[in-house]
Amino acid sequence: MFIKKFAYEPNHFLEYSDYNSSYSKTLVMLYGTFGTIKQDELANFLKEKNIRLLVISRVGYGNSTYKELSNYLDYSKLIIKLLDSLKIENFSLFGISAGALHSYCLETMIKHRVDNIFVYGGMAAINEEEVIKCYGNYEQIKRFYEFFAKQSAEANGEFMFSFYSEIFSEELKNSSRFKDSLSNEKKGLGQEVKLQSKAWGFTIKDVEAKVYMYHTKDDMEVPYQGAVQTAKLLKNSKLNLVEEGGHFNKSSFFEFSEFISTKI
Repeated sequence: MFIKKFAYEPNHFLEYSDYNSSYSKTLVMLYGTFGTIKQDELANFLKEKNIRLLVISRVGYGNSTYKELSNYLDYSKLIIKLLDSLKIENFSLFGISAGALHSYCLETMIKHRVDNIFVYGGMAAINEEEVIKCYGNYEQIKRFYEFFAKQSAEANGEFMFSFYSEIFSEELKNSSRFKDSLSNEKKGLGQEVKLQSKAWGFTIKDVEAKVYMYHTKDDMEVPYQGAVQTAKLLKNSKLNLVEEGGHFNKSSFFEFSEFISTKI
């Protein structure tokens, strides 16, 4: 059984999947706003490369306990406790969409342990003025995040559920990725966007690890201009900007995973 539970305090635990645990090379995956720790296909792909895959749940997703967080640092502290318990010293990070922000935050807290950061369709550093201003609808986006910051996690979760239920395919709505994001009355989902909207507790300008980024120009979730500006703020980044593929494309996702396997 790959799925396990980590108790980080009494009556509170995080679920995680630990695939290919006999291998020393380790990739820690932090998924997007909608996500799941069930990553069998990616794990099987990486098994052929002799790479361990650790996928960590957000608080309140799947069967993980919900816990209110003040900023990104709080979640990173829980991840560090888990990594310490597993005696994982050095590893690379794989941040998908909003998981990129958690990856950046974690690196700023334990720089000496993070080898590289890989980002697929990563959320832009919208807390930086020069990034959010490059969005064409700057004032609207700014009001949008101000709205999330004031709302409760539960209210935000209901908003996200209603909005994405109208645009997600039936296949996606029946997937673990969608269902696991709706646990605990959708409070985990709502807190995720609330964290994006409040003071982050860190800046990506402090990230020192090499960051390999993959983004498309037709990404409708995260405009590529934001990814370009984010790459400029990072100290050591390489952005692969391609013309097509949208926010997520299975073919490009596994192509990027193949690239990751050559860098770990």
